This record gives sequence, C-alpha cells and structure tokens, in this order.
Amino acid sequence: MNKVYSIDALNKYFNTIRQKNEGLITNFFLNPLKHSLWIEKGELHSVVTDDCYFIIRKSELVNHLFFIATNTRQLANGLKEILPKITFRVMIDIVGNMKVEPLKQLFLENGFSEFEIIYRMNRIGFPKYSALDPHVQYASIENLDTIYLLLCKYFNPLSEQIPEKEEIEKLISENKILVYKSDKKIYGFIIFELIGLTLYLRYWFVAPSFRNLRIGSKLFNSFMYEGRSTKRQLFWVIANNNNAIKRYEHYGFKVENLFNHVLIREFQQ
Repeated sequence: MNKVYSIDALNKYFNTIRQKNEGLITNFFLNPLKHSLWIEKGELHSVVTDDCYFIIRKSELVNHLFFIATNTRQLANGLKEILPKITFRVMIDIVGNMKVEPLKQLFLENGFSEFEIIYRMNRIGFPKYSALDPHVQYASIENLDTIYLLLCKYFNPLSEQIPEKEEIEKLISENKILVYKSDKKIYGFIIFELIGLTLYLRYWFVAPSFRNLRIGSKLFNSFMYEGRSTKRQLFWVIANNNNAIKRYEHYGFKVENLFNHVLIREFQQ
C-alpha cells in the first residue's frame, strides 16, 4: 500500500485505465479540493493490481475503499488480491440505478454487507419560498467549530461523509452554510451547494430539543431562496428515514431511480 502524493497521480490512474480501451468502472469521482485535503493529511493510499487501481482513504472517522478498473472481472481478481491485506474496517459506496446490482453483489460475495441504502430525491422547477426569517443568517467563521462538532455528533460518518473542517471553512467563505441563530446560539443549519442550475442540499440539521418550532422549515425556506434561479433541487436521504422522505415529498420532491449502496467490511482476524 503506497501513499498518494498528488492529484496528478490520481489522474494518471484514470488515464492508464482509459488507454487500455477495455472499459472503465469506478466509484471514485475526482474532487480537487476534497481530495487535495486528504492527500495533504496523508490519508490517501493506493494498491495496483492487473488492470485495476484501488484507492484507500484512512481517516480518524472512517476508512473508504475506491476502485478504478476496466471491468468487473478484473475488479473481482483485484479484490481477491487486496482484501486479505486490509486489516481494518472499510466502507465502500456503489452509486447508480438497478444496473449496479451485479457490482454490489460482487462486493457482497467478497465479505462486504449492506450498511445503508440512500436515495436521491429531486424537484424540477424554480424553488418556492416565502418571506425570510431574520434568525436565518449566513454562517461566519466563528461558527466553524460548532458546525463541525454538530456534524460529528448527529451524523453517521460511515454513511453520511462528514466534510473536513477545511471544506466547511470554504463553504462558509462562499455563503453556502445557513444557520438559525438566537441569542448568538446555533439551533440548526443547512449546508448546500450551487452547481450551475442545480441546488444541492448536503446537510440539514435542527437541534433535537428544538424540532417542533418550525426552525427546520425556516432554514429550508431560506435554502430555496438561495437557489431561486435554479431549475432543479436535489439531495440524498437515507432510505429508511420515512419521516424525512414524507417531509421532502411535502415540498414537492420525488425519489429518483438512483441509489447509493453503502457497504461495510469488518476486519476478521
């Protein structure tokens, strides 16, 4: 297992596989900001097998496995080679429609089990919003530690991919985090991104003891206002979170035919 030292190295893995002209399957989608942070922290490692690259992120919160391969046969061969060497718990995300079922089955046959299924939901059309609540404001850099601690406390790092502090800092600088504040205390927040004409909700949180005070709906209203020029709004929701799904359906969102299968492999001595 070798450390990855640059984004260029990651690009090289993709280029090597593409040049074989035998196909490409992967669950690794390059994000220069996020992956540069992982590299700077020494968290990214790689293992090379025939026609397959494996990328492993080892962090304090969670370990993730990624792959870049020509086809499922080479991926299966590569898994048999590397899995005996992985002596720690590891997660993997398989994203797609029903066509990824054989790929998911391949990992289930190699010692992984299903940890979570996450649906993507979307709404088409311009956002609907009403008058804004003055308690909803853009987060400031002074809120960074509080937001990060709340994410770590209330979200599951194994399936919900908690962002690094540096990512949160950048989102704050871009006014992509809304907080509900009263008496200088944060009672909830929404983290979002604007990508072209798409508004993407990443995290929506209200402190448990304040969840019947319409704080969540006030945050969501401001979120929709932020994306008032977008034509599509989307986010991911855990499949068994029926209350959340009903709430989103109330706002006009529908479940897509796109799933994230979160799989886990426990280390067995």
